[in-house]
Amino acid sequence: MEEDLGFLERFPKDHNELYIVYECYSFDNLFRLLLRGDFDHEEALLFILGNCSLSALVFQERIHNEAYQGISAEEALSADLAVYREELIYDLLEDLLGPRPSMQ
Repeated sequence: MEEDLGFLERFPKDHNELYIVYECYSFDNLFRLLLRGDFDHEEALLFILGNCSLSALVFQERIHNEAYQGISAEEALSADLAVYREELIYDLLEDLLGPRPSMQ
């Protein structure tokens, strides 16, 4: 498996040489890459716990709540992050274009 981890060279590290995973998007992407590298869910979780610096949010939302179990290698973006992205896009458009006219 180690030979398949070349993609990690692009991940930033902290002063302790741990990979920085401070937001759910980074966690999900790293987890998916590990799954694609023939890790199973348990191996990917153990790799992340042993080699990454995690924020409290990532730990709670993805590990403690066991959301990592629902991540698949084929998935592009988790459902909760897709909802946040859509809300952000809507809010940005509303700021740029103003509120939508009422349908009354």
